[in-house]
Amino acid sequence: MSAAKRFNEKREKLALAAIDRELDTGADSIDFDGLLKNDLKAAAMGKGDEELFEKKLSKEEKKALAKAKRDAKKKDKGKKGGGNDSEEEKKEDEPAGNSAAAALDKLTISGDIDPTSEEAKHEAALEELSRQNIVVTYEQRKGNLHANTRDINVSGVNVAFHGKLLIEETDVIINYGNRYGFIGPNGSGKSTIMKAIAARAIPIPSALDIYFLDSEYPARDDITALEAVMESNDEVAHLEQKANQLNHAMADASEEEQNEIQMSLEAIYDRLDQLDVNTAQARATTILHGLGFTVAMMNQKTREFSGGWRMRVSLARALFLEPEFLLLDEPTNHLDMDAVLWLEEYLSNWSKILFFVCHSQDFMNNVCTHIVRLDMTYKKLRYYSGNYDTYVQTRRDQDMVQMRQYEAEQRDIAEIKDFIARFGHGTVKLVRQAQAREKLLQKKLEAGLTPMPEVDPQWDWSFPDAGQLAVPVLSIENISFNYPNGQELYSKVDFGVDLQTRVALVGPNGAGKTTLIKLMTGELTPTKGQVKRNMHLKISRFTQHFEEKLDLTMTPLDYFKQKLMPEEPIEKIRPLLGRYGCTGDQQSQVMSQLSAGQKARIVFAIIAHEKPHLLLLDEPTNPLDMESIDALARCLNKFQGGVLMISHDMRLISQCAQQIYVCDNKKVTKYRGDIMDFKMHTRKENSKKLAQHMNG
Repeated sequence: MSAAKRFNEKREKLALAAIDRELDTGADSIDFDGLLKNDLKAAAMGKGDEELFEKKLSKEEKKALAKAKRDAKKKDKGKKGGGNDSEEEKKEDEPAGNSAAAALDKLTISGDIDPTSEEAKHEAALEELSRQNIVVTYEQRKGNLHANTRDINVSGVNVAFHGKLLIEETDVIINYGNRYGFIGPNGSGKSTIMKAIAARAIPIPSALDIYFLDSEYPARDDITALEAVMESNDEVAHLEQKANQLNHAMADASEEEQNEIQMSLEAIYDRLDQLDVNTAQARATTILHGLGFTVAMMNQKTREFSGGWRMRVSLARALFLEPEFLLLDEPTNHLDMDAVLWLEEYLSNWSKILFFVCHSQDFMNNVCTHIVRLDMTYKKLRYYSGNYDTYVQTRRDQDMVQMRQYEAEQRDIAEIKDFIARFGHGTVKLVRQAQAREKLLQKKLEAGLTPMPEVDPQWDWSFPDAGQLAVPVLSIENISFNYPNGQELYSKVDFGVDLQTRVALVGPNGAGKTTLIKLMTGELTPTKGQVKRNMHLKISRFTQHFEEKLDLTMTPLDYFKQKLMPEEPIEKIRPLLGRYGCTGDQQSQVMSQLSAGQKARIVFAIIAHEKPHLLLLDEPTNPLDMESIDALARCLNKFQGGVLMISHDMRLISQCAQQIYVCDNKKVTKYRGDIMDFKMHTRKENSKKLAQHMNG
């Protein structure tokens, strides 16, 4: 090593040591309150979001940042002491855009922050993340986001939940005008990542207003469903206030700042036009009608609706507001097939940013322009252009190329290691060759090897054969039914199932699909007619409230050992749970901490233990990921008993159902055609109903 190089290294070490000493003695003098004030002022100007959450900084960056802050404070103290600064010097020290931002200072830094302001909502969202033990970090970026930027591009993002990393050092890239389907295994953290994005825990342009649909509308006595959807007074007031502030700021702004302010104003006025009260009711009623609300239902108070219908109110409100960035977590779960098909068509025309979790292949094929996959193996977000089918083909091709490269590298490494092992102690010539190859191997390892492609799990679900039963297995004979003080739901219905039945039951919400299942199991008694069941018939149900089948205070292992299989050893219970995707630590985790999909897998393991003759499945795919839906489809096709399913998942129905029955108009009738024929027929009917609604 040259003397000059040693001298330079020594000088660098001394410089770092000096910074360390300054940090030890001067860190307490940093004016964090003043820094926060400056951050809020820039945000009020619309110059973009500063990173107000945890930063991912290197040690050197942290030292440099602290030193810069101390230097700025010393400079500021010097000016206050001297008092002789010229007007030009004062102007030079002001941040860019300060003159225009001065008009907004009162709103953001005088007194308490308005609890309804965007800043307060942002802080509340970050506090909620912290309360839920969700930690987000990302790479520091240079400069601020432009006020009118509408794309999101953040590097080095990490999201941890209760200390467990969900994604690590990955990029979040979301571009305006794209519709993203977000996929990944149950329990991988998709909902948690969406919460972090919705809370703006990563830098998101202030021009993008975000709506995250994650809860149902409150049950209230003072507001109807229609009024709830149109409830946008707060946003209108906020937009008008922001427009006034920007108009005042325009007078003192430079030419470049005036252009930025003008662009912001145009976006605000476009948004106010969308929320115009003169057209609002027509749009709101159209959306509610598409989601299955009748005129009478639109005028009911929200307290009169069930949770599922109030979730539809929230969805209708999200669509009505038309945010720049709409996040939806399983939007089809509470919908019947008619509403799913309407929503599919509506969202396929969404022109802003749409980012949603869904496990319906058919829905994603018709809505998505891009797919984002959460890779659990490497904790990365992978991006694919096109719909779901395109993603499958693209990923298959990429995995094939990656596997070939991986195998070629592994062969090369094996050959090099073999040569080194055989000739590393031979003649001088061979030893030199072995040493050269050892250096080559080291270079390959340092450069990084191609990882093996992530392999999606293939679950081996199966329901045991419970044996044959004499017919009739179950028959519904001329039944009528109505709930107390309610209208007649069924009238003179005849219907039957046997062990060869593979029926999908479809129809609008409220037509009585779930009620029919309850009549079949004996949970409800018909007002007229009778339901006959074979005395040896064993029925297992998967309901939309499937968690009620579990004791959420217990672990899966304890639940099976204590309540279902007390005589069996743990060694026999573990593989049963593992076959249904409850593996590793999940088996010893309290079930209340598991995701909905993980709980659903445990319920299917319970059904397998019950050994039923007849399966009655009410929306079984709602909580499941793609791999689990495929496993369920294979399982149902191998099952030796009868199956009746209520589902809006086209893929499951097309794979498993041999017959389609429509539940509507107080009857249960066989549909002449397959599920795709039914889909096209339903779309035509929806279009007719919508046209009639719009024409009064």
